[in-house]
Amino acid sequence: MVREFPGNCCPGPPCVCTTQVSKKIEKQLKIEIDDSKCCCIPKCPCENEELVRNGGFEMISADPTQPFADWRAVNALSNTIVSRVPENMLPVAYEGIHSAWFITEPSPVVEQHSISLQQNVTVTPGCIYRLSFAENLLIKGNGMAAAIPILTAKVIYIDNYGNAVDLIVVPILKFDQNRDPDRGYVYHEATADVPVPCGVSELIVRFEYFENSSIGSAWLLDSVSLRAVFPTSACCQCPKEC
Repeated sequence: MVREFPGNCCPGPPCVCTTQVSKKIEKQLKIEIDDSKCCCIPKCPCENEELVRNGGFEMISADPTQPFADWRAVNALSNTIVSRVPENMLPVAYEGIHSAWFITEPSPVVEQHSISLQQNVTVTPGCIYRLSFAENLLIKGNGMAAAIPILTAKVIYIDNYGNAVDLIVVPILKFDQNRDPDRGYVYHEATADVPVPCGVSELIVRFEYFENSSIGSAWLLDSVSLRAVFPTSACCQCPKEC
């Protein structure tokens, strides 16, 4: 039996209490609650604040090998970088002043370009999270793309076997400039279908850029956010002594 217990055993959260039926009184059961056998179930709240740090890319990194504070650029291939948009190109942000810029330069031959930008985020096990962000693809050059560029937003965790497990995946595909020109920023929002497993307390917010072409491009990213959807975790358990 689970109820809000009015006594001093459990001042707020629900309690699991033992009950006993004493007798029937006018077809109703009188339930006597043994206070000494009442155990509180913790509320296990999820966060109500923003979890991504520097989601607007306004702060640069003190590490000269990284473009932004709290973010890491990894797995770069074929002269592909992530940087802050140059001052002479401002304003190009969705919000604030700055944005992240995935850049590939034109090349004489078609080749693969890729890089990822990611951040580790501490979360509450059992909570469900929503990812949101804004992006804007700028095509450069007059060459032909052998394959459409792709920016994939992911929220993942690492399981006990070291495998990356996807909670949220948002693939964004664009075509060449004639068919899909720069149309300004597009806002995206996606919610995980399942809560974070009870043994997991860290997620990775990652943006994976891939292009197989010779034309080069610039893909802008801004306003990255990760927030809990519901106020309470699904991992609450009654204390062992209950």
